[in-house]
Amino acid sequence: MTTPRRLTDREFKQCFAEPMANVTGIADAAVDIWPYVDSIDLDELGVPHLNDVHHVYRDALGRYDQVLIGTSRFNALLGLVVDLGAKAVFGHLLLDLNKEFGVTGGHLR
Repeated sequence: MTTPRRLTDREFKQCFAEPMANVTGIADAAVDIWPYVDSIDLDELGVPHLNDVHHVYRDALGRYDQVLIGTSRFNALLGLVVDLGAKAVFGHLLLDLNKEFGVTGGHLR
């Protein structure tokens, strides 16, 4: 059984080196993420369900992939960090773009 690890914002950001490269259409999956995703408590995240993978970004050092999965919440994505060396999911974080970019009622603050 896969045990999910919810990352802090700081832990999530420490997994990446700029510039991030969009590898959505060209990356081979280093690991099957879906057993990990299935083990996440969606109620704890505050999302009723997940959608498909929207984007995959690789850090500049080629250590981690950031897999962004759509959710049923507007402007909220499930971000998975895949450790490419370990070929395992390192952890996850709910990315609330409204909060991150100061969006309220469809407008930037």
